[in-house]
Amino acid sequence: MSAPRRPRGLATLFAVLTLLTIASLVLLAASRQLVLAHANAQNQHRYHQALNYAEEGLRQGERALAAGLPLPNDARFRLKQQTVSQPPGLIVLHSTGLYDGHEVTVQRAFRPAAGGDASPEALSIVGDLDLGGSVNLLSDKPVDMTVDGKVTLGGSVTGIATLLSTSDIVVSGPQAIDVLHANGNIELGNGSYKTVKAVGNLTLRGDASIATLARVNGKAAFLSSPGADPAVARAEVKGDVEIAMGGARFGELYTEGSVRVRQMGGMAKLNAQRDVDIEGWGAPVSGTVGGRTSYNRGNPDMRIAIDPQLKLRLEPVPLVQLKRPRIDAYDYRGEAHYLFRHDAAGRIEVVVRKIHGLNDGVYRLGLSPDGQQANYLCRDTDSQGRCHRGEPAQRICHGYSPQNDCFAGSRPGAWKLGGTTMAPGVLWFDGDLEIGNGSYHNSFIASGNIATSGQHESYAVNYAGRVGVCDNAGFPTLYPEDYCRQGQFKPRPIGNAVLLAGGYVDGRFQGGNITLGAFTKVYGNVWAGNMLFSAGSTTIHGYVSAVLQGGGGQPHRWGGSTTIDLRELPESFHPDNGSGGGDGGQPRALQPLPYSWMDSGAN
Repeated sequence: MSAPRRPRGLATLFAVLTLLTIASLVLLAASRQLVLAHANAQNQHRYHQALNYAEEGLRQGERALAAGLPLPNDARFRLKQQTVSQPPGLIVLHSTGLYDGHEVTVQRAFRPAAGGDASPEALSIVGDLDLGGSVNLLSDKPVDMTVDGKVTLGGSVTGIATLLSTSDIVVSGPQAIDVLHANGNIELGNGSYKTVKAVGNLTLRGDASIATLARVNGKAAFLSSPGADPAVARAEVKGDVEIAMGGARFGELYTEGSVRVRQMGGMAKLNAQRDVDIEGWGAPVSGTVGGRTSYNRGNPDMRIAIDPQLKLRLEPVPLVQLKRPRIDAYDYRGEAHYLFRHDAAGRIEVVVRKIHGLNDGVYRLGLSPDGQQANYLCRDTDSQGRCHRGEPAQRICHGYSPQNDCFAGSRPGAWKLGGTTMAPGVLWFDGDLEIGNGSYHNSFIASGNIATSGQHESYAVNYAGRVGVCDNAGFPTLYPEDYCRQGQFKPRPIGNAVLLAGGYVDGRFQGGNITLGAFTKVYGNVWAGNMLFSAGSTTIHGYVSAVLQGGGGQPHRWGGSTTIDLRELPESFHPDNGSGGGDGGQPRALQPLPYSWMDSGAN
């Protein structure tokens, strides 16, 4: 009676073996999918690293081309330069990024840019910057802002493509800046950014979002919950990461450290070399972890593979390296057309150079020979301050009335200029200078401080150009011969400056502060050897440098509104030419064109 039960036992054994085989096949298929996912993640990482190296090669190659230097040698990339005959002068730079057997090649074309140097630094600050007001930059091309110090932005900055800082960047205002790069920590409480690079730590709060890439050498805390989707597109962090973003989504995260997630709306890709701890139910996430994991394994949308061999050799963020401009009024004494000083008796002397209608030499500033009008230059004056009769005399300043002295109230080391206009050219003052309202076609240089007041308006010599300098209606016979030659205007580097303050005496810097009064409008570069102050509602049609050569220990505090307008500049004015140096030598002017192609492969 027991024989019939034997086939039933064999059938059961066969069914069990079949089920075990099916389970093994399912397990093998799942393992293969995990292996493929891990391999794909590694390939994606190699590709992005090679692409980063290729783009870094382009940046370094462009700087070398602009400076006239050989292309750099670097193990991370290969550079090749090609000159194309059509269109004439076009330079093509090829950069191939190399990483772990992968190669990515990018190409960019450059053509000579019209109108001088293409350096994009519209704002160059040395020392800490505390901006509580607003800076509105208007330009036809992207420009940079560099700060050799800490940056605190509580107000707003518009129109800046790149902000570079050698210290920390702290933002609370609603900014919209393409690139932030700091040698210290970056804290963002608001605003939208494309690329953020921190040598220190990165913290996102409030409504801050990063549209392209965040690269961090230290730790990162993503605590924001903005409306951007995703809040952070991609992050490469060498340290630990904390995420508490509410319902905001995260793009891709690559970290050599650990990850703690308290709340988020999901993550497209996660690669963490160390531990991962996800609290609560968790949001959809997939990726690979090299260390310990803690998460809700009951959530089917969380797919995390363990790979103890995972190594993410992320590229470190390089240090920002800034070259400090040198501003010294004494470098330009020889460029002055009218050099103002006081003699031992306290009388005003003016040293004239290369002015049509006046011989070079030392003049007195006095009254006309009949004593009826002020602001005349002549070789000598009588005891009443009148130019001697029979000797040439030329008026160089129009006061508010013919009898008004443009330099009333001036004393040795402290100049006061008040009038409607002056003879065009470069003016150099020994000491501090206060300029009242009026309209001037001059480059003002002072060895001390400079301050403007009232409805002041002035045009740098290069900005004024031929019409304002060579064909000036107020002074038709007085024009600078080194700028006006044979009916043509010939710009010189110092002619780009409208205000330049401060100089070295016996190795010690003196002065250098520039204070712009309310509603001041200046057309040209503003070069402060120490600090720049603005009373608000000021407009600068040129570049700004404030380089803290006199020290002082306090930050630049800008509380008013300042507009920097670089649109529709005259051909004679190049704001990025000759800033702060004495020689005016400039790198090559290259205009980058968009990427033409990109290719990738593996060896």
